[in-house]
Amino acid sequence: LATQMKYRLFEGGGEAIYVLGVDDEGNIVGLSEEDERESLRLLEEAAREAGAKLRLLSRDIVGGKTVLRLLVRSSREDNPPVQITVAVVGNVDAGKSTTVGVLCTGELDDGRGSSMRRVARFAHEIATGRTSSVTVRVLGFDVDSRPVNWGLPNPLDEAQIYLSSRKVVSIVDVGGHERYLRTAVRGILSREPDYVMLVVAANAGLQSMGREHLGLCLALRLPFFVAFTKVDMVDPAIYERNLEELLSLPRRLDKKPVVVRSQAEVHRVAQLVGTGRIVPVVPVSNTTGRGVDLLLELLNLLPPRLRWEEKRQGPLLAYVSDLFDVRGVGPVVAVTVLRGVVRENSTLFIGPFPDGGWRAVRVRSIHVNRVPVAAARAGEEATLAITGAEVDELEKGMAVAEEPLQAVWEFDAEIFVLKHPSTIRPGYQTVFHAFSIRSPVVFERMEREPMRTGDRGFVRLKFLYHPWFLEGGERFVLRDSRTRAIGTVRKVYR
Repeated sequence: LATQMKYRLFEGGGEAIYVLGVDDEGNIVGLSEEDERESLRLLEEAAREAGAKLRLLSRDIVGGKTVLRLLVRSSREDNPPVQITVAVVGNVDAGKSTTVGVLCTGELDDGRGSSMRRVARFAHEIATGRTSSVTVRVLGFDVDSRPVNWGLPNPLDEAQIYLSSRKVVSIVDVGGHERYLRTAVRGILSREPDYVMLVVAANAGLQSMGREHLGLCLALRLPFFVAFTKVDMVDPAIYERNLEELLSLPRRLDKKPVVVRSQAEVHRVAQLVGTGRIVPVVPVSNTTGRGVDLLLELLNLLPPRLRWEEKRQGPLLAYVSDLFDVRGVGPVVAVTVLRGVVRENSTLFIGPFPDGGWRAVRVRSIHVNRVPVAAARAGEEATLAITGAEVDELEKGMAVAEEPLQAVWEFDAEIFVLKHPSTIRPGYQTVFHAFSIRSPVVFERMEREPMRTGDRGFVRLKFLYHPWFLEGGERFVLRDSRTRAIGTVRKVYR
């Protein structure tokens, strides 16, 4: 049993859900009182052997017998915490940053933006009450599923949260205003999110930029759930109308929305969100606290969706998502590790530069969630202090690898045009987004000419000013003020 549990914890990224009282075909048979006691005793013994801890999620009576649902989570201190990334999207003024602030600090909003100001990154965001950048906040849970942040002197202290948690949820908050769409796209693509939390205000419903963000996430096949905010300040008739309109959207996309109003419903749907078919909708008030406990429990139970353990065996690949010039330290690059492992004091290559070349750099130190570590693995965001290159020579979107890679100027791709007001022909220029790359491209060749909204076909795209590193199979977005398209890289050229 312990060996089987270790395997399931490994497969689940450090956690697993056990259901007791069903047979091998999934039929409910239930447990007698004696069977329940013995099953729990054996499972607790196996958990101790496997270095894990149990938490009873639900106990249901079916035909006079019980069915138990338990969370099993790794608890050994030498294991890194379970980690998932959730991108927060939605229209401006929907309450995205306010919701993030309440979740991460445990303090309710005063109705005038106090929670948003706690998590804002820049002074102008505090002054305007609007997020214009990509802000990453960390929410931690201990082995008993309690929010770690709430018991810390500084609930936003990433280092203390990381060190004290058995599960860490990285919440990527992006701006909702139309003028910040390009920043939002980069924030979503560069972080490889497991899930997306769409925030919709009950008094306004799903508006244009919320639909834009949702369309992007659907195109990238990211599973999502909904936080339906501001439920305390809306007339019941408007609440019901906007909720029904919201629920009708996933139904049209062949998904099943589930309005979550109890912990038992959270326990039933949390493990199914990753399938992409189930869409939990959680009504929330950040001023009264209604639904906040349900949203927390959903985040706590969402399983890791991406299988990073398998990618840690491959050759290193990371993309630069941010750049810093730290006094006394020198150049520091923030990277998202997509494959392999970055090790302290190793010599790596960063590029490509505008001439297509790569530069050897030495990694002096590594931090993950502001904690110094000896290595950063696939699935983690890390900051690397490097020597061998200056900050003003580097750009977001550059790759970090163990050896120089191919600098790509042109590539073949299959694209689907989501929106364009007229026609696309060879020579049309737009902006390419993949991971943290944001670069203008031009249409060189087209399988079908011209292309309009709803068309799908093969094209050849060329970077205008700078080569980048790309591999076949990568998904990307084309975006400008008039155009939205998604695509997949099929073949790359120097």
